[in-house]
Amino acid sequence: MTVIVRNYISKDNDQTMKLMEKLSNHIGVGFDAKKWKDSDRLRLFSPGLQRQTLVAEENNKIVGMGMIEARLEPSGAMVGYLYNWIVDPEYQGRGIGRMLADKALEILQKIGVDKIRINVGLKDKDRIAKLVVPLGFEPVFITFEMDVKKQKT
Repeated sequence: MTVIVRNYISKDNDQTMKLMEKLSNHIGVGFDAKKWKDSDRLRLFSPGLQRQTLVAEENNKIVGMGMIEARLEPSGAMVGYLYNWIVDPEYQGRGIGRMLADKALEILQKIGVDKIRINVGLKDKDRIAKLVVPLGFEPVFITFEMDVKKQKT
């Protein structure tokens, strides 16, 4: 079977939602299926926006996905971000993540970003580092997060 990497389309919503549920469960964050469905338009490619969602598809099944975005930071640098990156565990180790990453890097370089960042969960940092350091990425930040909903109770 051949894996193709393409832009997300609305008919991918249910399959990508299942992948996002797997990712959310793995990293231990909540997932709201209704919000995912309602935000479908944000994942569609739009020439005016500098963000899009890529999917890896094999035989009409979405086996991986990742979101990319380019934004101008207050520092003046145009920074590209890779986030919500997942390959279905049944398909890992076949180079699908690399295919997605190569396409994302190509797109971000065409946009003209100065830097590209990937946020990684702490429990996956060593595994992901083995994959991205050879591509030229270096660890730079640790992100701290607060769940505002838990703080209000």
